[in-house]
Amino acid sequence: MYFDIVLLVYLAYKNNVRAKQKAQNGLAWAFITALSFLVTYFVGIFFVLVFFCRDVLKLPQLSAADYKTRQAVAQQVTDAFASNPLHLITVELFGLGGYLLIRYILDRMPDKKQPEVHWMDKMGGKEEI
Repeated sequence: MYFDIVLLVYLAYKNNVRAKQKAQNGLAWAFITALSFLVTYFVGIFFVLVFFCRDVLKLPQLSAADYKTRQAVAQQVTDAFASNPLHLITVELFGLGGYLLIRYILDRMPDKKQPEVHWMDKMGGKEEI
């Protein structure tokens, strides 16, 4: 859990720096990165539950009205993630994909314009009149 938060902050910071190099609002792009990471992270959780844990979990019981049934399903989900570390790695990779999507969008933007230097200024000599 703490690893996910540290990873999220680090990736948001990296895209913040990248956005400032592109003359964009770094804080906005850090927020977009965090949002993208979280959305794809939850998509990864859904993907793992539906495709990898289908035999272990009883997903139709999630809509049950009583508290004990929902607690039992929550315990099954916890056990499914704890028993196989590949489930957690898959979810982390989905979250990383969200970061990479925003990074790709930022990389396609043009860099900040540098001030143009006249060719005479590059020579280092002084112009005589």
